[in-house]
Formats: sequence, C-alpha cells, structure tokens
Amino acid sequence: MKFQCIMNRRSDSEWLVRHASDIGTVEVTARSREEALEKMENELRYRLEMCPCTGQAFRNLEIELVEK
Repeated sequence: MKFQCIMNRRSDSEWLVRHASDIGTVEVTARSREEALEKMENELRYRLEMCPCTGQAFRNLEIELVEK
C-alpha cells in the first residue's frame, strides 16, 4: 500500500513529513531525514493496524516521497 508524503526541511533544521488522506492528517518531525521517514512509517502503520474496518497487518507499507 502506497502513501504519498511531503517532506521538507524547516528553518530550525528539523525535517517535517506530512501525509493527508482518509486515515487523517499525520505530521512528524525529526532531526534527521531518515528518522523522520521512520517515524512516519511507524505512525502510518499504527493508524492502519488500529483501524477496526480492516483487521489487516500492513507489512508492505510504501512511502511515496515528495520533497519540497
């Protein structure tokens, strides 16, 4: 399952990753690009696995990154 996320570097040098869809809006920040992507993946997986409508485990979660 693919999720489009927008990533940009803020003026305070932290990385911001944002996703908006039917699962809601998710924003994470981190000091490194890699940490921000990892946090986003974890948050998306958490929200999807907690959804009572599917009951699926999303092991093949893929982030489609748009950098600005």
